Amino acid sequence: MDAIAAFRRAVHRGPDRTFVFDAERSITYAEADLRSEAVATALVEAGLEAGDTLGLSSPDSVEQLIAILAAWKAGLLPGLIDARTSDEDLPYFTGDVGARLVLAVPELHERLRRAGAPDVADIATFGDDTAGTGVDRHGPDAPLYLSYTSGTTGAPKGAILASCPVTIGTSCIADRLGVGRDDVLLATTPTASSFQLVAAFLPAVHVGATVGLVAGCSTDEIWAIARERRASVLVGYPLTLADVVNAPQAFEAGSPFRVALSGGSPLAPRLKRDFMERLGIPLLESYGQSELGGFMALGGWRDGERALAGFVGRPLPDRLAYVGDTDGVELPSGEIGEVVVPSGYFAAYRNKPDETTQALAGGVLHCGDLGVADPDGYLKVLGRTREAAAATCRGGFLRELEDSFYEHEDVKHAAVVERVSDDQVVSFVELREGRGTSVDELASFAAGKVAEGLRPAATTILERMPRTFSGKANRMLLSTES
Repeated sequence: MDAIAAFRRAVHRGPDRTFVFDAERSITYAEADLRSEAVATALVEAGLEAGDTLGLSSPDSVEQLIAILAAWKAGLLPGLIDARTSDEDLPYFTGDVGARLVLAVPELHERLRRAGAPDVADIATFGDDTAGTGVDRHGPDAPLYLSYTSGTTGAPKGAILASCPVTIGTSCIADRLGVGRDDVLLATTPTASSFQLVAAFLPAVHVGATVGLVAGCSTDEIWAIARERRASVLVGYPLTLADVVNAPQAFEAGSPFRVALSGGSPLAPRLKRDFMERLGIPLLESYGQSELGGFMALGGWRDGERALAGFVGRPLPDRLAYVGDTDGVELPSGEIGEVVVPSGYFAAYRNKPDETTQALAGGVLHCGDLGVADPDGYLKVLGRTREAAAATCRGGFLRELEDSFYEHEDVKHAAVVERVSDDQVVSFVELREGRGTSVDELASFAAGKVAEGLRPAATTILERMPRTFSGKANRMLLSTES
């Protein structure tokens, strides 16, 4: 099994069905097949060999997904560089990706050249004058994409993911979500985020469904597109999902969604309740890592009280994940340990031998997250392993305080971090529109639900929660706030 084989089956079953749409255009499966054939042929004619890396840098667009398909057909490794990367960080990514050629939107060409890219071409017009020749250099062992960690603990680490395991993993995701050919998956996270690829793009390919690219759109735009296109599956990070369910449209009749999927960071149980109460749909939570090309666990339709107690869900059948001790041996249910994956993970971090040795010590992947499992194997993520000692002293994990803020009816977003200057616990909240709760009331409300050692040293009400490029809460920035 491989990604291109799955795509070609979708083309065969529904050539005229819409494959992908963005703000400017849409394309059918048959059109995407023809266009990607031309681009793949042009890549081969440009001298790129199987296994070479192809850099891609573009805002979310139909053209970017076509280029990904073309890279796969040509046997190349797509290295996605976020179009919003700063001039300061761009040389790191162009250097680590190490691509001879980068396909990018024209406004990024000069910046990419200054950052060290050897050759840059227009992602929208590359291959326009080329006839497709049926290039087929993809297979189960072919590289699928270069996936980067978020970089919260240092420079982002990239891992090369192979086609077969990711294709199988995303088939399992599609199955648990119940995705079918008539679904429209609305992807609110950027294509440069591996979450979008494994939670929306590839699950849709497996069944011939449609993907809508709406990363960077406002909440009003997301709702308008969802209703116009009859989007049935909403895919996003917690902050975006909270925006959607707290928007005025969520209180109106006629939501097209049948299910929502969260990932990227732990999800407050309150948001799961909001989706069910306001939209009448389940909000399923996923747990994975960028460098895995899939999920370790995913919620299900009948998780009920376990979901509301903060459990993500069961591990998926393609990849075992469990809570283990320091040697990677599985612990009994109810005991806290590190989440580990014994097989089905990447071979190495790109250009990072020391980090690879640490992450794969003992022949298992150490995920760096502390968790607990119930007797049925459902996983709950508590925090990072580096938080263990502090959690013991405080009587709990930062997530517990963050979830308690979300329980206040006036809170739209919440983030709890350790302040860099003094290691004190501090909290930040963004209120729902029109609400005017005081800092003291919020702090008192949350403090009453957690151990004394977890009570925040300071609480700040923000006009808007700061976000990373991908849409997660920018915790690194918040931790440096005085």
